[in-house]
This record gives sequence, C-alpha cells and structure tokens, in this order.
Amino acid sequence: MCKLLRIKKIQTTAFHPESNGSLERSHRVLTEYLRHYVGEDQSNWDEWIPYAVYVYSTTVHMNTTYTPVELVYGLKSEVPSALRETPNVQYNYENYLADLRGRLQSTHEFARQKLILSKGRSKEYYDKDSETFEIQTGQKVLLFDETVRRGRSKKLSPQYVGPCDVLAVDGVNVTIKKGHTTQKVHVNRVRPFY
Repeated sequence: MCKLLRIKKIQTTAFHPESNGSLERSHRVLTEYLRHYVGEDQSNWDEWIPYAVYVYSTTVHMNTTYTPVELVYGLKSEVPSALRETPNVQYNYENYLADLRGRLQSTHEFARQKLILSKGRSKEYYDKDSETFEIQTGQKVLLFDETVRRGRSKKLSPQYVGPCDVLAVDGVNVTIKKGHTTQKVHVNRVRPFY
C-alpha cells in the first residue's frame, strides 16, 4: 500500500521525539486546545478530542499554507450550519473526479514545496547546536540514561551509562549492546567512550 501511495516509511526511536517532530508538534497543539476546555478534574478530556481534531484539521498551517482537510480531500471544510440552502449538483462523476484530482495534485505539490523549505530551515536550526561524531561498529559508547530510579533524584544521577558496544549503525539509528540486551537508539543519545 505504501508503494502505491508513494509513502516513504521511516522508523523513529524511543525517547527521541525530534525524529517525529511534526507529529509531536500536532500533539502539542491538540493538548493546548484540550487544556482550555477540559474540566477541573480532567476526567472529560476524551469528550473534547473530536472538537479539537476538527479545529486542528480546519486551521491553515503555516508551513503548508493549507488546512489538513484541503490536503486530504481537495476541498475546504464547511460547517453544516453554514449551508443556508440546498446545494445544487454541478458535476457529474467524471468531471468531479478530474477536477478533484487536479486540485489535489496542485495543492499537494505546493504544500510539498513549502514543507521541504520548512524542513530545511528546521534542520539548519537543529544542526546549529548539535554535536556530531562518526560512530563505527565495534566502538564503545556511553548511552544517555532516560530512566529515573525510584528514590533517586534525576538531577543528581549520572547522565550517561556504559560503556556499551556498537553492534550496527543504520543512518541515524545505532544498535548497541547494553549488558545482555541489545537496544536501538538515536545517534544523539550516545557519546564516544574514551
């Protein structure tokens, strides 16, 4: 299905939200929406999700300059109360399909170009502060420790654990051997061990 739709799947690693930044950003916006309407005891947050998703889906996004509904369906979303009179049919099936296909292709191409520019700017901004080093199979590295042990302060615990052996390097993901287990982590979570 992904080949038919020309979807390039990527894998993200745990504890590295930057690798899936656009999804994390949309979750942040949805959380902001919910925060304003949820009850004081926060027990009714799930009742507000359809409204929050609708608002998100019908809001113009800065990077694409389109709403998600336009990019998926090729039309702007209309609230049913906005329909004052019975809509009249202006298309037959073939005309509608050809028109929809043309609108979707042009909006997708325009949005794709905008996203490429936006991702380039984001990468430039992110890379400005990132430290890079070459990792090779067999090298020893330290792993950034995400765990918080019971009764211990995260601020006072060591930031890195190890050394761990690098078993494989696959782009930005590194497979390491930590004790008796293997773990796949993002390259930003490891540092060279000297």
